[in-house]
Amino acid sequence: MTLPHLSKTRLQLYASLSSAKMRRRNGLFTAEGRKCVADTIDAFRVRALLMSSEAIEEMPALAAMPEAVEATAAEIAKVSQLSTPPDVIAVYEIPESRVISPTGGLNLLLDGVRDPGNLGTIIRSADWFGVEAIFCSPDCADAFNPKTVQATMGALGRVRIEYADLTEVIARAPELPVYGMMLEGENIYGAALEDNAFIAMGNEGTGLSEAMRKKITKGLLLPPFPPERLGTPGCSESLNVAVATSVTLAEFRGRGARKRIKE
Repeated sequence: MTLPHLSKTRLQLYASLSSAKMRRRNGLFTAEGRKCVADTIDAFRVRALLMSSEAIEEMPALAAMPEAVEATAAEIAKVSQLSTPPDVIAVYEIPESRVISPTGGLNLLLDGVRDPGNLGTIIRSADWFGVEAIFCSPDCADAFNPKTVQATMGALGRVRIEYADLTEVIARAPELPVYGMMLEGENIYGAALEDNAFIAMGNEGTGLSEAMRKKITKGLLLPPFPPERLGTPGCSESLNVAVATSVTLAEFRGRGARKRIKE
């Protein structure tokens, strides 16, 4: 199969998408690698598919798409943000921002989560645990950062994400309790947990902001084991925010499942 070759102008444009400023200006982002592209191709509008000659031969269905172009390994490497460049990169249009209504289930509030990899892992965990909406404060990492996209493992196309003032988001559903993960909170394993709620996760280093703390209905703590180790020299200061989010969601979902079994 013969495809048109990637032009120099397009190469420069796609290589610039490593910058958040250029992603916003052009409304484009990239997804790298065969699995990531396969997992996201149906979720976003495709602007281009950069494919090596080998990928063209081995992925004929993808190569048959009108947006597919052939690119050399060197050209793909200029666009790629991975240490080992892949043989296929998709360029997608960033969806238009929209206001999301909090669901009746669990809703994540991310307050200053700045690491792209952590954000991507949180999106992936949210997808796994059936969380449909994630609300990010404006100072969170970009959901369309290449590292974030890679870490989501395709979940980016299945979870709704909005960047907004989190206090305004909470005001959209005043009936929902707001749980905040914090070191001074109540032990999550003994706390009463609602099935329908906001769960707020804070910055990797400083935790929840003061503005968010004022909106918390109940603070929760993921304790170390045994709990009395908390704050001692032999205990880590805290959990990674992505790990903490996964454990928190697992506890909420597990609690809900046990309730239904008893009923």
